[in-house]
Amino acid sequence: MGRRLAAAALLALSLLWVASASPLADARGRAAREAAALPPEGEGPAPLLEETAAEAEAGDGGLFLTEIVEPAGSLADLRAVEAADVPAEGRDAARWAVYRELLPRRENGTFGSEEPVSRGEAVQALYRLSGIRVPVDVCPYPDVPEACQDAVAWAESVGVSGGVAEGRFAPFSPVTRSQLAVMLHRFAAWRGEDVESRTAVSWDGEKVPAYAEEALNWVMDRGLYKGMTDHGLYPDLPVSRLQLAVILAGLQEARDPLAGALDLPEGGEASLSRQKHGELDQAVAAAARRHGAVGVQVAVLEKGAVTDAYHYGWAVKGSVPMSSAHKLRTASLSKVAAGLAAALLWEEGAVDYDTDIGAYWGVKTWKPVTIRSLLSHTSTLRNSESIAWDYAGVRAQLGSASGYGGGTPGELRYWSYNNHAFGVLGQTLELAAGRYLDDVLEERVLGPLGAEGSFTAGELAEPELVTPLYRGNGLGRSASSVLSVRQWSAPGATGRQFAGGFTASALDMAKLTALLAGDGCFEGVRLMDAASVELMESHGDQALPGGIYQALPMRLRFGAYGRERLYYHTGSAYGAYNFLSYDPDTGDGVVVLTMGADGGKDAYGIYAVCGEISRAVYEALAPGA
Repeated sequence: MGRRLAAAALLALSLLWVASASPLADARGRAAREAAALPPEGEGPAPLLEETAAEAEAGDGGLFLTEIVEPAGSLADLRAVEAADVPAEGRDAARWAVYRELLPRRENGTFGSEEPVSRGEAVQALYRLSGIRVPVDVCPYPDVPEACQDAVAWAESVGVSGGVAEGRFAPFSPVTRSQLAVMLHRFAAWRGEDVESRTAVSWDGEKVPAYAEEALNWVMDRGLYKGMTDHGLYPDLPVSRLQLAVILAGLQEARDPLAGALDLPEGGEASLSRQKHGELDQAVAAAARRHGAVGVQVAVLEKGAVTDAYHYGWAVKGSVPMSSAHKLRTASLSKVAAGLAAALLWEEGAVDYDTDIGAYWGVKTWKPVTIRSLLSHTSTLRNSESIAWDYAGVRAQLGSASGYGGGTPGELRYWSYNNHAFGVLGQTLELAAGRYLDDVLEERVLGPLGAEGSFTAGELAEPELVTPLYRGNGLGRSASSVLSVRQWSAPGATGRQFAGGFTASALDMAKLTALLAGDGCFEGVRLMDAASVELMESHGDQALPGGIYQALPMRLRFGAYGRERLYYHTGSAYGAYNFLSYDPDTGDGVVVLTMGADGGKDAYGIYAVCGEISRAVYEALAPGA
């Protein structure tokens, strides 16, 4: 007998299930096992649903009915489920999700707590919660693999989830917090629950998609995102597997006795920066006044999370007060953005750090220059503003003896801070990837983090937020000049902006810094491999003058501002004096963007206005402070 889905029959079965007084249950499912979407035989509990021998006719096909039974199993059985790779906080939820077969283990046997959940996985989890088992021959979306076609067809039929665009479901794309909220809201409505939100949640500075506003308010009202949103909603951030397990357990606590008995994370960890906001605000203002700054932005990280922000003075002198939303030219902090793009492309296999870059340019280099040597300022390329930044000019430089200084590329004794080399680095990365670095960063990190920054300031969504730069009391560079930089004709066409042209707010830069301080995780979700961050932080044993160590591209200093170790980068241009740093051991960090200050330096060689602010923040965040 055929197994084509009859939509009317499926809806009828769904309504019949909603009317049932039985608590929610789950089952192993028939086709999922063949696609390894469920745990291997013998893992997890006995089936919670029992197929009846009867088969209800639906048109010319068959609709397999299931019998809803009480959820089985005991708390002792659940806590016997192996979850050693899951953090203690949330381990109960992970065990429950495995036990109920909502989120099966990965092929390597781990739970994968930090891994983003795909849209297909999210729908499968809700399908298993639904208690409905309807085999289908045809799925409404051609991009859905067989393993989750039943789940997607069910979700489409009952209105829990539809496609994204152009007839696609995008089952492998990470599900965002906004998308999941809509799925949960519709799922609860399908179950007949009260889905009215009685609390309007306001998220200052965060752009919630219009389609998800009602659902996000309901999710927050229900406390389903508790612990996930202590430091911001981040509506476009993916949801991790552990976070989904906690959310589903919270959704089920009144229906599943085991879910109701779990120890779930509470969240609500206090921010020392927020507790001391007034004190730190005064410290920021005092440092700014002492060094004559026209405008200042500061963003704070605690334990790998962006927790607070400060601003002082003017965005446009005498007329527009500075805010945390304004976008400033970050100067050489741009090199961290370029280095992050390099690590992401290395992770994707698009580049090799130790291959001669001539392979990407289609030219025989006069010396073997690598991405690693460009990032570490040891390429020996000539560094001059007079050297052409365009594709043809750089290509000619790479193949000519006159394009290099003395020494062997890659050797630290030939270290020389090199802005031009970072232009070549950016071009090399774009040529290798066939993509603009702005697009690489937007797709991989900026978009999910709700951050906005660009090497081409003229492409920013809100150009009115871009500030001029002030050098002392005068204008260092106008806003219109900053905004004149638009996307170039093709990836790799120019390298002019990669050494210092990234334009963003301190909050935007702090989100990127938090990703590094969290070893590739942001708010519990892994956005890049830990190995990629380790690569960026890698350095040799030999110190440079001043006792600093060159990483890729950051620097490492020991004992600064009361911290055992700090990775950092400085930046200055047109009157901007900037500083980005983080403590890799605690996850604390500070980003300071300034303009118009005096540019004096402290004992660590850091711009004093930035150093004084950073010291105040690090001391406030120190254990026992």
